[in-house]
Amino acid sequence: MKLKEAMDKYGDYEVKEKELEKILIKPKPKTVWDLENEDVYYIIEDCGDISKYSWDGDKIDKKAREMGNVFLTEQEAKFEYERRKVEAIMLKYGRRTFKFDYNNFCILMYNNKIVPDFWNSRNYGGIFFDTEELAKKAIDEIGEERLIKYYLRTEMK
Repeated sequence: MKLKEAMDKYGDYEVKEKELEKILIKPKPKTVWDLENEDVYYIIEDCGDISKYSWDGDKIDKKAREMGNVFLTEQEAKFEYERRKVEAIMLKYGRRTFKFDYNNFCILMYNNKIVPDFWNSRNYGGIFFDTEELAKKAIDEIGEERLIKYYLRTEMK
């Protein structure tokens, strides 16, 4: 029950503030930018482990957040860890740079199937490959399910 609902239900009852503080549950932050002292957050360590910390707003906390390495839940941190691994494999075969005078193959999904395709119109911030074969190598190494989930961020029915 929300505090406002309790007030509506019980009206002008007197409460002992110290007792009330014991039972109130602080709302969870909605984003990492809402973290306050003692809020729990997760990071991806250098070795890939997911660690739990308590926010105290120091330089380390703020730098980790600025780098995109602060997550509200362990599940979010694990997802991002897997997404970064997929991206690293793609960059093993590809590049971030879109070249207007060069072949730009990318990985797309057509009819629920992952395929390499030539891309020559605009750069939408994806990862590009010099040849269709390089794109296929990335697809084979990562696997379609992982590409769909972690790169395209799509849920299949």
